[in-house]
Amino acid sequence: MPMISYAQNREDVLLNRVFPGPEGFYIDVGAAHPVSDSVTKWFYDRGWSGVNVEPLEVFHRELVAHRPRDVNLNAAAGERSGEVTLYEVPACVGWATTDPAAADAVRAAGREVVPRPTRVVTLAEICEQHAGRTIDFLKIDVEGGERGVLAGADFTRHRPRVLVIEATEVGRPCPNHQSWEPLVLAAGYLYATFDGLNRYYVRHEDADLVPVLQTPANVFDDYVPYEQDRAEREVAALRAEVEANVRERMALQDVAREQEGRLVGLYADLDAVQAELTALRQRTVPRPAFDAAVALLDQTRRHLDTLREEVFRPAASR
Repeated sequence: MPMISYAQNREDVLLNRVFPGPEGFYIDVGAAHPVSDSVTKWFYDRGWSGVNVEPLEVFHRELVAHRPRDVNLNAAAGERSGEVTLYEVPACVGWATTDPAAADAVRAAGREVVPRPTRVVTLAEICEQHAGRTIDFLKIDVEGGERGVLAGADFTRHRPRVLVIEATEVGRPCPNHQSWEPLVLAAGYLYATFDGLNRYYVRHEDADLVPVLQTPANVFDDYVPYEQDRAEREVAALRAEVEANVRERMALQDVAREQEGRLVGLYADLDAVQAELTALRQRTVPRPAFDAAVALLDQTRRHLDTLREEVFRPAASR
């Protein structure tokens, strides 16, 4: 069965090559939504757990609701713990940065930016408090605040095996890793690959993983994008609904045919009764009694006609 890729640039496909096992641990800085564009969703569903760092309250609530095994921190990661200004862009749901320059660029593009104070924790504190095991991968997606996040790490004590760091300017394909990559390389990490959005690094202890990451996600990874999987599931559900409606209609048609047969029989019985009454009238039945019987007969026929119109025909037309 193919894997389902939730990540926006198939980061989870590359990581799945390195970590195919059912258990592991991650730290996701700038986790955002627990499903849409999530690098960790595939791993969580397989039994992994980890720490999600997300300053936006709307996403933090979703993470708490959908990731009960994870530690979900409503905070930003930075060089020092304390408080920082988070710049949110209401027109772009989920977009925020702690980088004033990135916020200014968004303003210059004509979009509203809303600043608000946000709690800051360092990567070193996060690892010390919540990572009591090997960190398989660390993902950082903080819209221009990467250097601050990395400066707050202690890579001598806590060494994720793989780093995945967004490495382009906000909304543009221009690389921005020059300001923070020296921190990564100095910490004993080897550059592995660039996927057009993220740069991947492997700790030197796991140098053999570098070649595994260097081939782009491709058909041999046997994956299905989440959007495609969801569309196929919706189509399958609609197909099942249509088939159920067809079966229901066929069943109603069977019932309608059965009712039609009964009605035809009743009309035949009425015709027989009317014929018998006519025969009796010709012999001994008094006129008033005959007229009353015929009136009752007509009334019964009208009731049958109503039944035919209100019950049989609506059912048959479904």
